[in-house]
Amino acid sequence: MSDLSSDGPNPSGSDAQSIAAALIAEGEALAARGELISAQTRYRQACTADPDNAEAHFKLGTALYHAGDNETAVFHLQHALAQRPEDPRVLNNLGAVLGRLRRYKEAIHIFVQAFAVDPQNAAAAMNCGRLLVTLGQVAEGERWLTQANQVRPGHSETLRLLAEARLALGQPHLAIGCGEKAVAADPKNPFAHLALGQAYLGARRLQSARHHLKTYVKAQPNDPKGYFFLGEVESKSGRTAIAHKLYKHVLGLDIDDQFRSMLALKSASILPVINTSDAEIQTHRARIESALDTLSRPEVDDPYLSGGFTNFYLGYHGRNDVEIQKSMAQFYLDCCPALAATAPHIGTPPRTGKRRVGILSSFLRNHTVGYLNHGLIEHLDRERFEIVLLRTPILPIGDPLADKLTAMADEVIDLPDALVSARNLVFGAELDLLYFPEIGMEDLVYFLAFARSAPVQVMGWGHPVTSGIPNVDAFLSVADMEPDGAQAHYSERLVALDGLSVCMPKPGLPENGKTKDGFGIDPDAPAYVCAQSLFKILPACDTLFKEILERDPSGRLYFLSLETDSDDVFLSRLEKTLGPLMSRVKILKRVSSADFLSLLKAADMLLDIPHWAGGKTSFESLAMGTPIVHWPGAFMRGRHTLAFYKKMGVMDCVVDSAEAYAETAVRLVHDHEFRQRIRAAIAENSDVIFNDTSAIAEISDVFDRLITEARHA
Repeated sequence: MSDLSSDGPNPSGSDAQSIAAALIAEGEALAARGELISAQTRYRQACTADPDNAEAHFKLGTALYHAGDNETAVFHLQHALAQRPEDPRVLNNLGAVLGRLRRYKEAIHIFVQAFAVDPQNAAAAMNCGRLLVTLGQVAEGERWLTQANQVRPGHSETLRLLAEARLALGQPHLAIGCGEKAVAADPKNPFAHLALGQAYLGARRLQSARHHLKTYVKAQPNDPKGYFFLGEVESKSGRTAIAHKLYKHVLGLDIDDQFRSMLALKSASILPVINTSDAEIQTHRARIESALDTLSRPEVDDPYLSGGFTNFYLGYHGRNDVEIQKSMAQFYLDCCPALAATAPHIGTPPRTGKRRVGILSSFLRNHTVGYLNHGLIEHLDRERFEIVLLRTPILPIGDPLADKLTAMADEVIDLPDALVSARNLVFGAELDLLYFPEIGMEDLVYFLAFARSAPVQVMGWGHPVTSGIPNVDAFLSVADMEPDGAQAHYSERLVALDGLSVCMPKPGLPENGKTKDGFGIDPDAPAYVCAQSLFKILPACDTLFKEILERDPSGRLYFLSLETDSDDVFLSRLEKTLGPLMSRVKILKRVSSADFLSLLKAADMLLDIPHWAGGKTSFESLAMGTPIVHWPGAFMRGRHTLAFYKKMGVMDCVVDSAEAYAETAVRLVHDHEFRQRIRAAIAENSDVIFNDTSAIAEISDVFDRLITEARHA
């Protein structure tokens, strides 16, 4: 067909339609041959020949979209839509170009319209979900992506986006299923590997995370995200030297200044999961202190979004952390003063009626924190208080304890995995007191604690280390767990309770549980079991274990696996102290919660850790009637078991020296009469540490007093 000029009079009627149709056909042929500019010309001529021709405007708008001329593409696609308001092709393409222009709300409206016209339009549902996630409406975005996946199952891009949405909702376990299907559908899609790697990382399946993140890095060598998340994997695996190199590599890439400042601190502060020597601990701490003194403090809009972190493993050094924690908190405040934002209701006249207590945590579920705070949620005085649970990701899905705690609360607010949005929701709860069962285990909770969200803000001993955060007013502790001069260990005001601060049901004895050999414990040899996480066991403990094995030539020493790399580091360190005695050391596989009770019951005795005593583990061990050798440490975190024994009035296994620790352990294993006497005393008296509602009544009074003091300050 000859080229038609756009000059001159326009044809009309059927002639115009025929000319336009011919021009469109010629444009399609040109596009098929790759002659895209010429194709655009034909489509434009078709629009001139027949200005109301929807197909011509659709073709031209689509061609312009692919050419990057987005504003003009919108004009022509909107013109096409005016003629064909229910054409799914027009709706899809218009939504796509509006999304590219970041006119997200308009794009979402178009995609919703497209899906309403055609409920089988998976592309519209997918794009709608993607944009909603981009706007921060993650839950709604996840719902649309789920619909898209139902309409078009097995589509790699939909599954990848769904995995990312579920990660943003704090649901890594659900994200894994989507990510695995996304990779299976398109193994060469690097972004599917990235999403799956992040999901495995969130679920602590570190070896799988490492594999997929390495795949992503190989395909996208210039993207800092892959190296950063791979560094997180290596850090959590205890391979700190590798993690440090990865972070250093990211610092050399094109990253924004805010992320750079947070990563520089992380790179300097990275700590091993397993410490190999006391000298190593001191070196790490000196490096962190130096970094906090010397690193620049640029303006950071959102430390959490930019990679800020809580240094979880710092507390496992057996040192007083108050100054270093205060310095780290001040670093973040210097970079982002907005962290200390104040809720609008602070300073206004208090409401009448019940006082609102918020409980904020990532672990209001089947976790030690959920277990320890079960009684607080159930028994806090409802005549005086309303309880608002504020749950941060990882959100509990199908968790029986989470459901039980939810039913006990007066209100439940699920917070998004975004600092500012989450903080605004906490502000909106208009709390009189905000209680953090722990601060320091999850980054989002740590940064939320910087704000003044309630007139009174209190933390508990779920992670028994001071926060160092100025707006955390009080640390709720237990008098029998604290050594003399304990206030010097806290930046918060220390509130030491007479009771144990917890009220928990006593676990029942497992029925038909496994015996020693079912866990890999030699039933014919004396067994010394340490059921604490390996990162709690400092190098100074190794001589205790050596003393026990030297005193008992037939004894076997058992620990619980943490993770393959960490297990290897721990065993390698232990071998330097034990030498040939290592032949009598074994790492047991991790077990389920039910089997863990059976393991505690089957053990002749348990070894506590002086630097970080058992909390939930000690409660459960005593419920099973199993003695625990306990040497109280220098800090509250090493003295939990002491308080339990004091409450029970059973002090035979509390010791004051390394020699007494080893002697008591060996005696419990070999002196049948002594072991049975201790077991009987524990069985007779352990009920007093369970179902203790008086402990929660004491907390009710403390909360009431703190709120009253704040109102009259």
